[in-house]
Amino acid sequence: MNHKMQLHISTLTNAKYKLAALLLLLCLNIFSVASHAEDAVPEPSAQPPASTIAWESLTPQQQETLAPIKDKWSSLPAERQQKLSKGADKWANMSPEQRERMQTRLNRFKNLSPEEKAEVKERMRKFKQLPPDERKALRQRWKEMDPEKKAQFKERMKNMSPEQRQQFKQEMREKRMQRKQQRQQRDAN
Repeated sequence: MNHKMQLHISTLTNAKYKLAALLLLLCLNIFSVASHAEDAVPEPSAQPPASTIAWESLTPQQQETLAPIKDKWSSLPAERQQKLSKGADKWANMSPEQRERMQTRLNRFKNLSPEEKAEVKERMRKFKQLPPDERKALRQRWKEMDPEKKAQFKERMKNMSPEQRQQFKQEMREKRMQRKQQRQQRDAN
């Protein structure tokens, strides 16, 4: 295989990985929030409907990132176009280390069973339903957690049976309710 063909295949592979990572991130909403502007965003039902984005109006960087779906772009719903264009911007602003982490997450997600993928999506849906202050607090707790404790937690969750995981979730819900009640009592006093 000649060098030009290898370069072309390499470029296509990288583009596919970029797009796959971008789509996964959008699907799972894994992008870390750089600011807390999301707290001020009104409910989706209160927002005006998104308008479609012409391919030509995308920046060159966005077009490069989204190139694998160029042919499908005009048929995508407006909301999907909006999310993908924003995701392409975020991808462009990621450091190589962040992109590598996203690639690792993508590979891990791709290897999950359909049931496990559904579970991940359900957890993300539930996380998005939490009040903004709770989401912020959880992100902060995770961010501040010792890397060793993070690794232990991940390993522990990975090795749990579905029943153990369900029990753990129930315990966490109960603790969360206790903390909420304690906050309410403090605020009432």
